[in-house]
Amino acid sequence: MQYIEECNRESPPGTTTRTPHQDGDLVLTFPSSTDASVVSWFQERLCKKVPQISVQLCRHAQMGQIALYCSPAAEHLLLRGAEELRMRKRLRPEWGGGHREFSCAEQDCFEGAGQLSGQERQRVMLHWLREGLRAAGPGDHPGPSSGHHTPCLEGQCLVEWCLAEGLLSQLVALHSCKDLDWLKRHWVLAFFRRQPLERIRHYFGAKVAMYFAWLGHYTWALALPALVGLLVGLSCGGSHGQQVQEDACLVGFTLLNMLWATIYLEMWKRYSAELSYQWGTLDEQSELLVEPRPQFRGEPSRSAVTGRLEPSYPSWKRHLFRYLVTLPVVAGCLLLVVLAVFLIFQLQHWWDEWRVQRHFLGNFSFLPKVLLAVVIHVLDTVYYRIALWLNDMENYRLDQDYEDQLIIKIALVSSCTTRMWALGMHPSGIVASYSVHFPCLHT
Repeated sequence: MQYIEECNRESPPGTTTRTPHQDGDLVLTFPSSTDASVVSWFQERLCKKVPQISVQLCRHAQMGQIALYCSPAAEHLLLRGAEELRMRKRLRPEWGGGHREFSCAEQDCFEGAGQLSGQERQRVMLHWLREGLRAAGPGDHPGPSSGHHTPCLEGQCLVEWCLAEGLLSQLVALHSCKDLDWLKRHWVLAFFRRQPLERIRHYFGAKVAMYFAWLGHYTWALALPALVGLLVGLSCGGSHGQQVQEDACLVGFTLLNMLWATIYLEMWKRYSAELSYQWGTLDEQSELLVEPRPQFRGEPSRSAVTGRLEPSYPSWKRHLFRYLVTLPVVAGCLLLVVLAVFLIFQLQHWWDEWRVQRHFLGNFSFLPKVLLAVVIHVLDTVYYRIALWLNDMENYRLDQDYEDQLIIKIALVSSCTTRMWALGMHPSGIVASYSVHFPCLHT
């Protein structure tokens, strides 16, 4: 609290000096090189367009940053925001249970008497920021009117646009020390207890809670194949006369893994559907209602769903670039990785023979392996930049599609380099086999 009071003393006249709520307030941070006019523009626009939010200006002297702490002007406004968002909350058992859209007039019918969790508070305030800070025209934004690569369209969310253009550093939520301490004691340090999924969902949201639910479910499900694998490993350590028995055990273990994977997928489908129903997340928002990425390029056109100006980009251009440019480039990168690794395999083979012929003292057989590690690291770094460029050129509308395609591109080459690295740790047998089948490599 002493730090907040010091920030309040530095606030200019007219700035709200209310202490932010510790459970779910949002913070807008600006880069150290941000002009004071940009901060003033944001502060004035928030006061005029988003009266539901109380704004406090803080200057972080040690980090050289300026931050705007956003808190609800009144607690009852959060409930109205939840009603506007049609947020689904759990009903009391005497009112039938289940989930229903929240209503301020019937808040006593819901569990918690209409109290919102920290994650729900953040969702309401983020909704206020996105809907209140929208551009009225191409020049309605902070900073200079020229010099930005991405134009600001009418009705576009200014917060996301400023984040993409670097006028804002980040938009984050303040943590609650009380909730974090509870989660640390009853979740992080409690190894043999069930995960408090409800508390995780209330604090981090349904997506994070669903991930940890899957992680716990998958960990417990691995107990059966781990136990069977241990028994198979112990029983297959006999003499060569038991080769038939060992082969039968390995085949049976493989079939068991296939059966286990099928059963586990069905069990997880049922468990995840149960959690989704309990948390009221079965109905997802249509992608037509999700705003496009600020980096999404295209000709401005009025959306038939939202009625706002949005960039429009034909899908055939994306498919054309993907098939004519992305696929050949990714295939070329894969071939380059395989070629580089097998050349290092040949170098390892030549190096070992040269050391034997010259009676070279010292154990320097690891030098080609060091070169392999350096080459793989360089190729991964270069390919990551190539994958980013390819993804940007494909011009995806939604962040989810952009991230999914980027993960696919990176995973393709990363899995290849990982396997090549594993082979590179013991390349002698591989090189010998290739020397038999491809003797021209040594001529």
